[in-house]
Amino acid sequence: MIKAGILSICLLAACTTGDDPGSGGGGSGSDNNTLDRSCTAALTITGTFAAGQAAPLNPDGSTYEGCWPIGTWTFSAALVAGMDTCSTAPTPLPSYSFVGTVTTDPNTGDPLQNFMYLTDPSAHTIVHVSEASNAQCEGEVDVYSADGTQVWNLKPWLNTDKSVTGEGEFQQYNSNQWNM
Repeated sequence: MIKAGILSICLLAACTTGDDPGSGGGGSGSDNNTLDRSCTAALTITGTFAAGQAAPLNPDGSTYEGCWPIGTWTFSAALVAGMDTCSTAPTPLPSYSFVGTVTTDPNTGDPLQNFMYLTDPSAHTIVHVSEASNAQCEGEVDVYSADGTQVWNLKPWLNTDKSVTGEGEFQQYNSNQWNM
């Protein structure tokens, strides 16, 4: 009976163990940020797509339907008003661009999609594209500053009308994220 009473008090009081997520472990009031992130800003993306090589036909000869990201994606990013926690607002580049190409796998004969960031080929970047439910294709372009403390996570969507829209996030860190 006493155990049941203590259990019900704990359940009602939402008993927890460890540090409060808002305490930062030392009661300092930090946000318990284990990634060493100091601020973020939400982004919106708009742009264009210039098709490259045509999509292959389906094995039955019908027109290919689905994500075919082969071509040049060019877009800009803008800060979303009120969605910036940085003391100094980040400044996106005037535009971002990457190209999707296709080669043939010499072992299987299957098409291989490749993506290359064009805006600054010397920048630390990760680029990939996948099929999406809210658009024909969804890209992800992660651009890191030279010191790795700023990350632009850009998610352009290639829509069925070949327009590019999307969202993203700027992240400022206190340590190098590229070498993590």
